[in-house]
Amino acid sequence: MMLKDKLLAESSNSIEDYALRFACNVEPRLIEEAQKGRTEYCVSIDTEDKPIFTSPIFINILNELLGGVKAELVQLPTNSLFSYIKNSYLKLSWGDDSQ
Repeated sequence: MMLKDKLLAESSNSIEDYALRFACNVEPRLIEEAQKGRTEYCVSIDTEDKPIFTSPIFINILNELLGGVKAELVQLPTNSLFSYIKNSYLKLSWGDDSQ
């Protein structure tokens, strides 16, 4: 096996492990939000974790693990003079768009 293949496999395994831990930790928070009548929850993505959170592997695994909760990345503008600066968020939603 080439070094590149080993590195890609290691990266993929790390992202899968992180997604599993994240899903277990966020589930109670989603329940709390649902009890408040909300149908979505946004998690701010900091720079350190951005490569993991923005990985298609992470998003796909979260969508599988959270059974019906839709995980997606969103970009929202910051409250600054520079409207082109945006913050990244992981949006977890479980309601219809009509709600």
